[in-house]
Amino acid sequence: MEQTDHHTSPVNVATRLTEVAARMPEALAVVDEARDARREARVDNATRATFAELDADATAIARGLVKMGVVPGTRLALLVPPGVEFVKLVFGLLRSGATTVLIDPGMCRRHLVRCLAAVEPKGFIAISPAQAVRQLLRHQFPQARYNVTIGRRWFWRGPTYRQLITRGQRSGVSLPDTGANDPAAIIYTSGSTGPPKGVLYTHQMLATQASQIRQQYAIEPGGIDLACFALFGLFNSVMGVTTIFPNIDFSRPATAVPQQLLAAANRWQVTQAFASPAIWDNLSRYCQQHGRQIPSLRKVLSCGAPVPADILQRTLACAHADAQMHTPYGATECLPIATIEAREVLTETAAQTAHGAGICVGRKFACGDWRVIRITDTPIRTIDQAEELTTGQVGELIVRGPQVSPEYVVDEARGARRELMGCKTRGAGREARVGETPGEARGNDPNALAKIHDGEEIWHRLGDVGYFDDRQRFWYCGRKAHRVETAAGTLYSVCCEAVFNQHAHVQRSALVGSGRPGTQIPILVVETIRDWQSSQRESGQGSGRNQQAWDQLVDQLRELGQQHPSTKNIQQFLWHPSLPVDVRHNAKINREQLAEWANKEQRAESGERRVKS
Repeated sequence: MEQTDHHTSPVNVATRLTEVAARMPEALAVVDEARDARREARVDNATRATFAELDADATAIARGLVKMGVVPGTRLALLVPPGVEFVKLVFGLLRSGATTVLIDPGMCRRHLVRCLAAVEPKGFIAISPAQAVRQLLRHQFPQARYNVTIGRRWFWRGPTYRQLITRGQRSGVSLPDTGANDPAAIIYTSGSTGPPKGVLYTHQMLATQASQIRQQYAIEPGGIDLACFALFGLFNSVMGVTTIFPNIDFSRPATAVPQQLLAAANRWQVTQAFASPAIWDNLSRYCQQHGRQIPSLRKVLSCGAPVPADILQRTLACAHADAQMHTPYGATECLPIATIEAREVLTETAAQTAHGAGICVGRKFACGDWRVIRITDTPIRTIDQAEELTTGQVGELIVRGPQVSPEYVVDEARGARRELMGCKTRGAGREARVGETPGEARGNDPNALAKIHDGEEIWHRLGDVGYFDDRQRFWYCGRKAHRVETAAGTLYSVCCEAVFNQHAHVQRSALVGSGRPGTQIPILVVETIRDWQSSQRESGQGSGRNQQAWDQLVDQLRELGQQHPSTKNIQQFLWHPSLPVDVRHNAKINREQLAEWANKEQRAESGERRVKS
């Protein structure tokens, strides 16, 4: 797929950067707090850039890539940490027409290599250590010939980042137009609920996302954003908002030091901030405990996992008195979908959530449509095969619109030789084309399982289950794959967990099932609050819990569960010191991993009981 579709009008979100640069050329566009902290200011480690510098260097990068031989559709893997170079490179890649391959920095090396190999990149734009790995594993990437190094080049060929910009500045080569349906990026899912999958992003998707986010949240030029999620920082640049990349490990956001975030926010007088629930939890606790605030903060955004009401309340308390906190809902395959403001949650929906109603994620964005259909684990080829449900009925959410990815990028020839994370692939040995009709389901083909055809349009199956209320708000009940099908009926993870999470000693919980669907035994895995665990260690229990105290807690949880129809049959509880979470936001519980662990624990406990008897 290295031909540009010229049958559609030119669309490229990078053109908006030029418009912003013309209006506010000297305003700061990007600040890298991490490098500021280390006082790095070498040529390849710039710590700041104005909008004019960002725009000029993005154009130079694009021209440098075209001079190298990059043509529209060329897949280039970008392995660069968030910062000034990252932003310049993304916009340069967009302008060159290349397809940028982005992978979570927290993904383990084995998964990362497999995902990259599956998309067969034609080159790597990467920091020196990543280029070294690419060179050592060059048999995995036989087509990678367009390689650019950020930092020092060691024992491989190709220009450095600075050389690329210099070549582009000297070149007058024309840059290609990109159509709405042309590929812009391949962004991998986090893999928190299954194998990581490459999501195809078109230029129309990126343009729609930027427009919808700006309109929905009334984002105006001149704002200053503390961007704790790198991809969101890219939208800032086309909206005239200064991006402050804080001094954190973006691969492990939950480890961010609250004092450093607070200092950066107040030093730059940030007006908005985007972070995962894990970051807001830690930062708001610190502010509450030390009486600190971010008085300039008026717009707060958080997504990646459901945001508990107590985190919403604490976060608002440390921001400006008139601040709003929004929790956009969506997925890598389709973002944004819906949104809700914290005060609506705190004054209305949180009470229902605590009683097992699910989590209200709000009303949909203006773009696109959504429906709730009857749950099935089998492919649905066309929309007429999907049964739409009515208000209040729990089913699977499907969406369509310009922000929805048309397909996953997979390759059958490579998959025939080596399965990608256990997920069979398709594509006849070539790159998947945008808008191409997927074949019939084969094995675990992600396109057959997730895409529904409706004439020329595509509906995406979220894999999320829930229902619409009479105000057309969607109530999220959990992942379809996480439902527990018992003899007495189906239990939904988020609905059940919310009931038990009300207990003062419960930090969070996860519902998993043991056995075959239809006769599964529900098990609740519980992570207790730090104070409870600390008290057990102080009492001499090195495991982090006292058996007698745990038994008392279980009795209390059973009693709590008896008060709600959906949880009254949950009788088995397991303690876990720290529930595993996703690599992207460090907030989404990995229930698949917990289910395996819980079943092993259950078998071990059963064996102990048999021995004692």
